[in-house]
Amino acid sequence: MQLVGFFVSLLATSNPRSSSRTNGKQVKREGDRLSLHNTRMKWATDTDAVILIDLENVRGKSNFDLTHRELLKRTTMWAKMNGVEDKVTMVVDHGSSHTAFYLPEGGLSMVFAGPRMKADDVLARDVAFFKRNAIVITADNELMSRCRNAVANADADIEVQFIQPIKFISDLEIMNDKVEKEHARLLEHEEEDNVNAAKEGINEDASIDANDVLTAELAIRIEEEIKIRGYMYETETQMREKRNMNTPKKRRKLEKRARMLCERLAIKGGQKLDHLTTLDGVSEYDRKFQDEVLSQWENLRKSATRREMTGDRILLAENFRRQVERVSAEEAARAEGEAEGNVDTSLTNLYVKYIQDMVGSNVATSMGSGGINRSGSDGNSSDGDKNTPLRLVVISDTHGYEEGLTPGGSTLPKGDILLHLGDFAIDSSIKKKKKAIERFDAWLARQPHRTKIVLRGNHDPFSVQFPLSGANFFSRPKSIAIDGRLSMTLVPYTSARNLSSSWRKLPMFCDVLISHSPPKGILDKCYNGASAGCQSLRGKVERMIAGPPYLWLCGHIHEARGSETVKFGLSPRETLVVNTANADEGRASRIDAGPVVIDISADGVVTMIEGEGIISEEAKQVESAAAAA
Repeated sequence: MQLVGFFVSLLATSNPRSSSRTNGKQVKREGDRLSLHNTRMKWATDTDAVILIDLENVRGKSNFDLTHRELLKRTTMWAKMNGVEDKVTMVVDHGSSHTAFYLPEGGLSMVFAGPRMKADDVLARDVAFFKRNAIVITADNELMSRCRNAVANADADIEVQFIQPIKFISDLEIMNDKVEKEHARLLEHEEEDNVNAAKEGINEDASIDANDVLTAELAIRIEEEIKIRGYMYETETQMREKRNMNTPKKRRKLEKRARMLCERLAIKGGQKLDHLTTLDGVSEYDRKFQDEVLSQWENLRKSATRREMTGDRILLAENFRRQVERVSAEEAARAEGEAEGNVDTSLTNLYVKYIQDMVGSNVATSMGSGGINRSGSDGNSSDGDKNTPLRLVVISDTHGYEEGLTPGGSTLPKGDILLHLGDFAIDSSIKKKKKAIERFDAWLARQPHRTKIVLRGNHDPFSVQFPLSGANFFSRPKSIAIDGRLSMTLVPYTSARNLSSSWRKLPMFCDVLISHSPPKGILDKCYNGASAGCQSLRGKVERMIAGPPYLWLCGHIHEARGSETVKFGLSPRETLVVNTANADEGRASRIDAGPVVIDISADGVVTMIEGEGIISEEAKQVESAAAAA
């Protein structure tokens, strides 16, 4: 109850709009807030609304004193006491993959964002999925704004409201004191199974001596890596703050610190967290080893005096994901036996199946609020096999000559996503430019790709609509996710100043970087020998904490079309950089080269199917005429 009193006092004193310091007004304000909370819960019950919980945000407001398992147990009680069973979804940051589980006993769904998304991305993407009113429990103002936009753009007539995590925690504390024993067995059977499995030795060849798993040496190495990564995240956050980059002295100091931390991480190995959380190519023995280390690390954290850092949350979230995975499977098997063939059609269970289908199938793509989901088949490159690679068809710098890419009424090669990296407009009067953009939109509409993305180039306007093709136009940097597995950062042409202000809002890593400008010194030489790439963008990629992307697509410099494998910064990872410009060198007068087609497999292997050496028919005719002359 001391925790309840602490949060009530915190609520009473943390209203930024209040200038009153009298206790009477604080009590009135607290009463108003509690009344507002009760009104929202009544609204949720009356309108059959769903409840979405930003779990790490809630844990943060408890100063990370509440564990994932404790929050799950208490939230189950809270849902039953408020009559919102089968309507509550908890979204967790991190986890080895973007996965979802349904817990029939509590009627909750549990979603893990995975390593390439944030919980915010999942919530903003799916807040309108249920096509009914929603309450989101979070204190993140940016997430609130994204959820409002997603609901406003939804087909259904729905609303979204928000509850502060502090009030939610207070509710959990009160209910936990009243009915703690009633639901204490939510995860008991999972613990018993773990104990029995350890005693019986399910697989003698894969047995692990739990006492020898988390050795002092391993614990020290994990601790060192977590601290270094924590300092790297803090440094990156400071570099994203505009005030810290205004003076050359501050900028150099932060850049030097970032390089030093990268070097320290490389010297220490810097791979322990990845080895403990990945499931790709892991044997049964290694999986049991991981389980034991993660479990023991959670126990170690309970008595730790150091504050919880991002590295800790990565390990704790993966341990929790594996626990929920086991419990979900057991509860589903028991529920299936008791249901006698009846299908569970609860909202949360349907949502879990939606995510499982979305992540497990690699078929055609569609753009949504927060990312790209590949679902359904429309005859494009994907054939429904979950192992089918993602196919990107990439063009750039067409300058009004896009018809040269599809002579004789043909279309571009089929694929999942069509990317145009900028400079589709012509340099002419406003009237002629508008007509050219309309022709470009009509041409895009004839292409067979379900998802079309267009970046702004330096010759393009800031605001463009593509009503015929439905193409998504980006004039500001944006990060999107595909199936929760692949993260893309889109960087249209912009000034270094705007790039810095927008970049700090993007994730600190990405799998694929897509920009109009090439990096400085790479595929950026003009016909006069000048290097016209973007140094600011290259510098930001070199300082990415999780390492550079493994694919960088760009355009802008026509005569620098081609591909090159590069290592950025101190990272050992190699990045394939591809300049996809289609126009001839200098001022564009025709299309010289065809599209670039790239396949990205489920495990991140990049294969360039077409691109180098592809010359358009128009360019061939020009070359033939020149040769004949």
